[in-house]
Amino acid sequence: MMRFFFIAIFLCCTTIAVAPGTLLSEIDWCNRKQISWSDFWRNPDPYSRYSAVSATYLQEKHACDNFGQFKYSVKAVFVKDQSWSRDKRSTRLLHHEQLHFNLTELHARKLRKLFSDLRNPCYIPERRIQLMIDSLYDKMEFAHRFYDDDTFHGLNNERQQFWDELVNSALEELAPFSCEQ
Repeated sequence: MMRFFFIAIFLCCTTIAVAPGTLLSEIDWCNRKQISWSDFWRNPDPYSRYSAVSATYLQEKHACDNFGQFKYSVKAVFVKDQSWSRDKRSTRLLHHEQLHFNLTELHARKLRKLFSDLRNPCYIPERRIQLMIDSLYDKMEFAHRFYDDDTFHGLNNERQQFWDELVNSALEELAPFSCEQ
């Protein structure tokens, strides 16, 4: 089963679920971890009070093959044609948006770990697996919102530094579940 989950992170982290765009307009964290302002293709929303939107989602699929082996793929994806910024000169704002992408990769690693830790997953009802995935998505959405609230959308340097260290440390801790080879 393939599930696309799209989270648009407005600096205050409003969430929108939509189908992803073409592959050319997407960045897989595993292939290119860093984003730049040139990756923010969409025109800014003239009615939005936010400075930027980073659209990210987790792309996941899982299934049991004909030999009873559980196979899965999980990717953190940045969507260029859904992301925008009013200020493409601010390195602080770009850094804040980058951490949203890193936070999505952190949750991709958590999902890879969840899949890896399942005992006899081919015997677990699909609905139960889906509930575990949905719970992780809820936690990811909360983390993005809390990150924005806690850093005052990146304007609080001390809290931004705290989140930098927190996310980088968590990514390092989950390094065994980094991108699939």
